[in-house]
Amino acid sequence: MTLRYSLSQLSRPAARRAFGRSWLTVCLAGAVASVVIFGWEHIFFIAVVWLICVFAPVRIAVEALHTRGPRMRDELQRALQARNDRYATREGVVLMVEILFAREVRLPRLAPPDLGGKIIDAAGRLTDRALRGGDGPPAVLRAAATCATLLQRWVGVVAAGERDPEWHPAAEGHPGAGSDRPLPLNGAAPAALWNPRASVQDQWAALRAIAALAGLAKTLTAVYEDSTGTPWEGGASVRALSEAAMDYADQVGLRLDGPAWDDPAEVPPAPLAPELLPGLAETWLTFCAAPPPAPRRLQAFVELLVG
Repeated sequence: MTLRYSLSQLSRPAARRAFGRSWLTVCLAGAVASVVIFGWEHIFFIAVVWLICVFAPVRIAVEALHTRGPRMRDELQRALQARNDRYATREGVVLMVEILFAREVRLPRLAPPDLGGKIIDAAGRLTDRALRGGDGPPAVLRAAATCATLLQRWVGVVAAGERDPEWHPAAEGHPGAGSDRPLPLNGAAPAALWNPRASVQDQWAALRAIAALAGLAKTLTAVYEDSTGTPWEGGASVRALSEAAMDYADQVGLRLDGPAWDDPAEVPPAPLAPELLPGLAETWLTFCAAPPPAPRRLQAFVELLVG
């Protein structure tokens, strides 16, 4: 499974580009070594051999995975769903997270193309740490509840700002409190979590992070229910909140007419101190705004969430 999984990863353009750069470096190093061994008088023959017989065939085969890779991944996912140990390996965790994300989450229109991949990366990291790190499904449940609590409060900040542009989150202790003094995270200082008077581009960064957080909460809820085989009593509330939050993000970001924000349901309480929510929101915003894959920014969020 590991080899087929690795090959299926090359269906992604970014993965193929990264492999192409690495393979080119290997071939250039091999060509230089060949010149040193056989002498400069054979440089033309050496270049032809490495280019035509070594580099080109492998590169062409990798490009062919653009169409074959997704089919390989679908085959792996179908086979994995029938197994009881589907979360036993890192590859299995990632594949199951992808299945559940595709089944549960439909991102809003303002979401960029790479946002789904970031949600999958975050859910995969959290699930792998919980299920393969010894904490088990309860750790996934705690992460889902924390994300839902943060989501509810964050959308409340946006809604309050939309009702009153002069309102400031610090006045009520919301996740945006202190955002005018952002914490530097891995060299990045995130913008304010919500500023009703900010530019559309700045507001979209926060709204996209909210949409991603909603997708993460739904995906983690689905992972918990699938790994335990039992529904979570708070799952319906989290799903309703997440769907409403993504719709509201579109409404605000695209300036659509719609009703004022109203919490669809009370989400289960999260085992997290309220004073930690602002920092958690800022780490998530920083990760969502960074070019993918941003592993250090994701690690900062995971450590704060489960730490």
